[in-house]
Amino acid sequence: MTYTDEQLKRALAKMLPEKCQWWADAWRELRLLRSTGQYCGVLDTELLHLCWLVEEDFSNLEIDNYWNCLGSIWEATHATWQQRTIALARVKGVEIV
Repeated sequence: MTYTDEQLKRALAKMLPEKCQWWADAWRELRLLRSTGQYCGVLDTELLHLCWLVEEDFSNLEIDNYWNCLGSIWEATHATWQQRTIALARVKGVEIV
């Protein structure tokens, strides 16, 4: 199935710590809560790091399932944030809508 970037960002936001949330305004972007209480937008170049934040809390079984979802070591290490988000959602049981 093919997902839009917006669908994947929403799914990724569901898996992130509470300080990250999907901002459903006209910009439809993922935003992070700063210590000042203000939100700042997340750049597309930062989405791989956000995937890593979700990966960081994986158990050993989740890690194995995650890497299996991504394929070979080559594919896994070169996976885009979109591919990683789909794999994360599978492992975490998060529906992409």
